[in-house]
Amino acid sequence: MISFADHITKNSYDDALRKSERGQFFSQNGGVESLFLDCIPSNSEDSKVHDMIAKAKSEFKTLITDHETDVQSFQGYGSTAIKKMGYSPDAFAQMAIQLAVYRLHGESVGIYEATQTRPYLHGRTETTRTVSPDSTAFVERMGLESKFASSKSSREEKKALLRKAVVSHGKYISKASKGNGVDRHLFGMSMLADDKDKMPAIYSDPLFIRSKTWRVSTSHLTHPKFENWGFGEVVPDGLGVAYGVKSDACVFCITARKEHCWTERVCHLLEEALLEMEYINVGDKPPKSRL
Repeated sequence: MISFADHITKNSYDDALRKSERGQFFSQNGGVESLFLDCIPSNSEDSKVHDMIAKAKSEFKTLITDHETDVQSFQGYGSTAIKKMGYSPDAFAQMAIQLAVYRLHGESVGIYEATQTRPYLHGRTETTRTVSPDSTAFVERMGLESKFASSKSSREEKKALLRKAVVSHGKYISKASKGNGVDRHLFGMSMLADDKDKMPAIYSDPLFIRSKTWRVSTSHLTHPKFENWGFGEVVPDGLGVAYGVKSDACVFCITARKEHCWTERVCHLLEEALLEMEYINVGDKPPKSRL
């Protein structure tokens, strides 16, 4: 996505027109004409193509209408301050997401983070399983409600758990980026199986099925040209959380089905989590900005 963003922001439409081998798709004024002219087998009256297009448009409109998106543009601090605290910005943001989701649902749920396998030619992604014993210990110690008025010893305990959770997260991402995660391997083996093959027991194990039910799907992309971006949930009762950690801000785009009324709540919980995580690291006084 970053390479794509760089490409489209550094090339004009005129440049694209000159470079295009299919210039017939561009009108004289640089606009884009129909890309589907050669794909439609017939424009005759008995063609079903137009009905199919109308149905697709209707279903797409329904899909949009059924969803809501909210943005938490947190301006309290960003990667510069997070690094000064001694944390990876990505892992720190992931712990904020986990804490917010824990407070939303009252329990930890499966959270997916896309990790790029860049060491490999044409490498795509591996799953980083962001929930770990260490992250669970952190969010459970933080509790279901914000607590700014805590003793120094309590803050130190929470900070130690946060640091341990961040380190665990970094180790998993490092392994996943090198192709040493578990999910792509298990998926690849399942795709190799024929209909007549007996699948290994793990694929029908309830715990395995639950472990790959991603109630929260996340992805990190920070780029100077991107103020915001996002995507939807991958299960009906899930959340899609796209985020970027800029030098002085953390931006989250939260999407879910409207029926749950979750997105605005998650925005508040994320702000609360980020303020509280800063407090346990650097503050003797509660932050001035309170929810």
